[in-house]
Amino acid sequence: MTKVIPIVALFAIAIVTTLLLNGCGGNQVAKLDLNSDKNHLNTFLSLHNQFCEKKYPSPDSLKSILAESSTLKPAEDYDGVYEVLVEDVSYAISPEDDGCTTDVMIQRENTQLFSFEDINKALLEHGYIETSDPVSRKDRGTDQTELTVIEKKYISPSGEVTTLDFPLEKKDKYYMTLFAEKFSEAVKKKKERALKSLKMASLTKF
Repeated sequence: MTKVIPIVALFAIAIVTTLLLNGCGGNQVAKLDLNSDKNHLNTFLSLHNQFCEKKYPSPDSLKSILAESSTLKPAEDYDGVYEVLVEDVSYAISPEDDGCTTDVMIQRENTQLFSFEDINKALLEHGYIETSDPVSRKDRGTDQTELTVIEKKYISPSGEVTTLDFPLEKKDKYYMTLFAEKFSEAVKKKKERALKSLKMASLTKF
């Protein structure tokens, strides 16, 4: 228990500070001492908690919350993505058809913000439950070159499937993401309705 309490306390401070700034009309999350990788990690997870861990009735409601947030602003060159800068580090929130993604470029100026082990440990201490061992896969970075990514799935404290994608290389060319699956059932039903409509349309031709 002695190892858990300090992490929980740090999460609480980060989240409360963020909410207070929102209430005062602030346009960024708390200023933190970024000499500590824990502060980068706390910033990332507090933003994910504030926006992506919450329940939303629909994708449109999530988009509205992000668009109206005083913390976030539209990201340049990325349509539909919202970001906040904390000491020149960009943290982004993206509304998806089937959920919500938080991301950050894990390395800047030859300095890694935090490790896979750091975020994995923090998620478990935050109440996430791992559902499988991490697996590696190939992906492409922002420079379109191939790299290796670790992917690991969890169940969040609110019961949502959450996927972490963490680059093993070229960490300044790939956005580390934490994706919370939220609207998969609605997306599935939408696809089923579209497929049914196509089938009916094809039948009416004969």
